[in-house]
Amino acid sequence: MNLTENQIKKKKRVGHIGSNPVIELMTKGGLHMIITARGGKFETLGVGSHRAVARHIASQKADVVWTELSKADYVPPEDYTLLLTTYEAMTEQIRKAQGF
Repeated sequence: MNLTENQIKKKKRVGHIGSNPVIELMTKGGLHMIITARGGKFETLGVGSHRAVARHIASQKADVVWTELSKADYVPPEDYTLLLTTYEAMTEQIRKAQGF
């Protein structure tokens, strides 16, 4: 997935995996992505229509140490359970295209 700065609405560091930073991106189209840099490449850990969905999927892929938590954005997991299958599949497609 080749995103340009023009397509990114927000970008911030939200945690780490070992010494690798974990970054949360939100595109102008509303897609939330959790990514990390490993071996000079960006690895997508989770995507979703809401940051809670992307973080949930990322937490299943890696042992992320979250350093930025937002209680105001909490969404009960049962509220997005129906979306998980779709966004887990999308995450896997992106990871496969990236070579992970």
